[in-house]
Amino acid sequence: MPYHFATLLQKRKSYFLEYVVKKREASRVDIYMEELKRVSGKQIYDIDDQDVLSFLIYKDINDSGRTVVHHVACPFIGSPVFDQCTDKVRCALRHQSESMRTGVVAKLRKAFEDVGRKGPYLPLTHEGDPTRSVLVREYMTFIRQEQGKTGVHSRSAKHIDKYKMDRFIKNLTGKARRMKKGSRRLRLKLRTAMYGYCYSAIKRLAGAGHVIAPNTIRMKDNKGMVFNCTWDKTLTLGKHTFGLVCVILSEPWCPHCLIDEWVIEAKGVGISFETGLLFPKLTKQGTVNLVKRWTSKELRETLKRDLSEFGLYNGETPHSFRHGGTVQSLKKGKSLEKTMCQAYMKSSQTVSVYTKGLRSIFPGFSWDKYGLQSEIDPNDEVALSLEMRSWKAFV
Repeated sequence: MPYHFATLLQKRKSYFLEYVVKKREASRVDIYMEELKRVSGKQIYDIDDQDVLSFLIYKDINDSGRTVVHHVACPFIGSPVFDQCTDKVRCALRHQSESMRTGVVAKLRKAFEDVGRKGPYLPLTHEGDPTRSVLVREYMTFIRQEQGKTGVHSRSAKHIDKYKMDRFIKNLTGKARRMKKGSRRLRLKLRTAMYGYCYSAIKRLAGAGHVIAPNTIRMKDNKGMVFNCTWDKTLTLGKHTFGLVCVILSEPWCPHCLIDEWVIEAKGVGISFETGLLFPKLTKQGTVNLVKRWTSKELRETLKRDLSEFGLYNGETPHSFRHGGTVQSLKKGKSLEKTMCQAYMKSSQTVSVYTKGLRSIFPGFSWDKYGLQSEIDPNDEVALSLEMRSWKAFV
């Protein structure tokens, strides 16, 4: 092999191996396995199903869980606290069963597979993967049934409804107008454009950090933008291509205009969009960070901080934009197929999880005749949620 090819091969290989290490660290596989080894006092080849069981129970009782679980015979089932519970062992904060399965067991399984411990677990010889043992499976079934009997179910991300999104964007743009030009206002306009883009395009917030600026085209009348275009010999509009039209004349805010405001301000300080990302990560000085992109943790903390500043935070996450955007898309009359395509959803069941409101549970119900204010839309929105607090059937 020629020397220059050998050099390129080695560099490419080093880059890939570094990526694998970082991906593994981010997935917390090694973190959970190291914790399991510490709790069991054994090395990975000596760990058995009893050790895994003890570790899962330890995770459930070490106050790291956030799900309120009452014992099936507890008279205070449904209460969010344990003040009056007599059995503080069986009534406690736990890990939600699905979170335990995907967040802990799946990570340990990956670690065991990486060292060759694969397949069904054999208790007599301790061969195979101990997370696949009958004992561990029975425990996972036990906690799922325990939580199901006490009314604990898996939760989807909180969605941001249109009313809250309107208030959020109004507060962000108002704050930007009051600020002097500088890096702080530039970063605020960047975040505002990202939030508007993700809600309207039905994307997770992390997805905005990967939009390529030169792959976006503008309609000739400046009434819309088309994203994720590619060029070969001609312009190609693939399955991930979608557009946003300008709605400034009919809506309280317009994602098309928010993006333009961000781009114009960024160009004013020398940021180019001929290449690179549309929503790059910026340094505190207001320059593009070419080394790092947005991380999930940064986006989660930034969104929480921005919502909290205006008294709007209620547990929303970067995924909430995709959730709320799906609901809003269907309410505006877009077809299920178009909404699924734009949101990259493969199953209609995913959409049903996001959009299940009182209207879908009671189709054709005359809400205005039964005490529901006429201006409230009977879907899961803030106004309806506030109204429903007084609807408890047996209080």
